[in-house]
Amino acid sequence: MKKSAVFLLLFFILLGFFACQIPKAVEIIGTPSAKFAETVDIGKIFADLLRDAINKDERLTIIPCPETEIITYLIHAELLNKEFDDLDDDKSGFYEIFPHSEEDQLADDIDTDIPLADDKILFSFDSEKEDPENRLIVPLSELGLLLPGFEFYDGKDAEGNDVTDQEGVYKTKLYFSGSQIVEKSKIIIKIGKFEFNEEEDKEEYKEIRDDIIIEKDKIDNEKSDIDNWKISEYDENSCPDSGVEIEIPITGEDIAISFKILIPKGELLEQADFKDCNINVEIVVWLPFKFIAKDEEGAALHFPDGSFFSSEDDLFGREEPDSDSLIFDIFESISVDVKFHDNPFMGADLIISSKGIDIHNLIENDWLSFTITQDNMDAINEPENWPFIPDIKIGFVKGEKLTFPRVFNAVEFAFKAKVRYRIDL
Repeated sequence: MKKSAVFLLLFFILLGFFACQIPKAVEIIGTPSAKFAETVDIGKIFADLLRDAINKDERLTIIPCPETEIITYLIHAELLNKEFDDLDDDKSGFYEIFPHSEEDQLADDIDTDIPLADDKILFSFDSEKEDPENRLIVPLSELGLLLPGFEFYDGKDAEGNDVTDQEGVYKTKLYFSGSQIVEKSKIIIKIGKFEFNEEEDKEEYKEIRDDIIIEKDKIDNEKSDIDNWKISEYDENSCPDSGVEIEIPITGEDIAISFKILIPKGELLEQADFKDCNINVEIVVWLPFKFIAKDEEGAALHFPDGSFFSSEDDLFGREEPDSDSLIFDIFESISVDVKFHDNPFMGADLIISSKGIDIHNLIENDWLSFTITQDNMDAINEPENWPFIPDIKIGFVKGEKLTFPRVFNAVEFAFKAKVRYRIDL
């Protein structure tokens, strides 16, 4: 700063010595720019939201899939891991296993090998009726808040029709295993969500699809390989082959999973069915970070706070609507460019929005570029548009897809300004 003052003083002394007269004003015109390399892992920013939410529930495990071209995770949910005592001759432990049934009927069925006259509930977990802290929720809303209008890609277009593009499709597998009793059982999966009813001032449960019924002939009595996945990650590039595939809608909302295990009507129960009795129910979600815009008004990717601008106040430092900022006197326009290693946003609309301001830029290459023009600067400087706190988002029309590549980094940043400043002497 002191050197600048010395040079400026020398400039005026020399100018006065050699010129016929001292100038009345000095005008500075130019387009200064700066470019620097810095790697910002955008994919990690989004993936961390999912990982942090999953890790809050010990029944959930998230496992990276490092061999895929798309950022992908396996989410493992342990719905049930229960052991029962073997049944002794007087069947004293039988009613612990069948808490929902009539003791006399069950005793007759077991003693006389009479087929069950009705479906009998072996176990029931009801998300709707459970206390909130006991509900099994797969938490996707933290990620979904930054991707409004998007859903995880399910291999269908925005109208729900099957398409040929099946790369990056999420899948859900059910694993139902244990002693011989599971091979005589069927399982019913219920999928719902909780919405807050402002009028009633409470959460309400809403089913989001019909019951998923897995009949006994579909049960393979096989556990997932979760113990190995926890140690060595999942080193395949596709969904596990094992388990029974079920259709669970994965959007950007938290989903609640509940289930019932039943012994179907007509089954013969034997004491051997309960030998070394244990029952496991697991769900595994293969979840690539590929999304499709399904909202009629399109969808948007919002960058988390602090990705580009860390200020929570006016970007130009104005404390009041009528505050002056030297920036508006010096800069006619400001340009910011962010280069991606592999840009997934080609053809999308980069939108910078704040109170009363919307700036649009079409993304046509590897650079995420936006310019705040002179007209934009004038609008930003209007008191009614204060404060200017830019929300950066990328807009997609309905039906467009967004894929997060394995390497999803911003690698270079460039800034340029058009300067015109006059000092009257």
